[in-house]
Amino acid sequence: MSEKNFGLEARRLRPFHLHARHIHLLSALLLGLVVAGCAVSTDTARLDEVARAGIAYADKIPPLLDRAFELTVGVDSGALVEARRHLAEDERRQVLDDFDAAMAERLTEYVAAKRHNAWLRSYFVALRALLKPDGPKGVGHAAERLTVTLGKLSPVLKKARVGDVSVSGLVEPAASIAVASFRSEVLRRELEARGQAIERELALQEALVTALARQIRADREVLSARFRNDEVLGPYVSAARLPKTWPARRLRSLRDTADVEAARAAEQAIRSLRNAYVEALEGRLDAARAVELAATVEGFVELVSRLAAGAGRAVR
Repeated sequence: MSEKNFGLEARRLRPFHLHARHIHLLSALLLGLVVAGCAVSTDTARLDEVARAGIAYADKIPPLLDRAFELTVGVDSGALVEARRHLAEDERRQVLDDFDAAMAERLTEYVAAKRHNAWLRSYFVALRALLKPDGPKGVGHAAERLTVTLGKLSPVLKKARVGDVSVSGLVEPAASIAVASFRSEVLRRELEARGQAIERELALQEALVTALARQIRADREVLSARFRNDEVLGPYVSAARLPKTWPARRLRSLRDTADVEAARAAEQAIRSLRNAYVEALEGRLDAARAVELAATVEGFVELVSRLAAGAGRAVR
């Protein structure tokens, strides 16, 4: 082919080269749109994972609160038994009334904590419904009412003291949340309107659980020391014959820490849940963190389930 003919051929083919380049650019654009679409879908899926973890966590807080109250009453009763020896008969009624009043106040605080936890659970249920394209109507209004109710209960809990620990002093500073651009306009408006408030309620729940865990550790230490002294050490050093149940009692004294482990797991679970909630709202919760959240909450659920299985055993 002559140089002249080659040039003519090249000019005829040039439009096809340009067309191929356009196809390449169009393919890249389409790929970008697909990836962006997947990112929105993934963000919504991550938010659903957080909501499911929140529900699972909330389901196991009431049994932990029940065990905490049992431990506190156990310590309190031991103190009453010790005090009784040094009290005149006419003083005992007043002392018992005072101790009972203190326990009644503690129980009221635990009941309020259960209510707060139940409202949080309901919010996560509502959030899951909002994530569904065919979710029930009125979910947004329900979420708004739940948030308002939580806000009314919060001041009561912030004033609470669990043992010597003030709950308000343990609340973490507020996190600044920039809500991601979710595909659903309804969902985005909901998260922008109430995401920050729910983060504050999760922070309050975290403070409550932290205070609760400290009290459980302190009460368990007192009860374990008492049990070891009365049921293990005392019989062993005594001249009397050891009871057949002594080995089992010694084993129990060495490993009876299930409530402490459950309380520690609760601290980890609520901290992970609050952080994951913020990350999911901002669209930056990755798969690894989602798996970590699920594992942390599952571990807590497992420990409390074991605790509940042995609930029939007297707390000593």
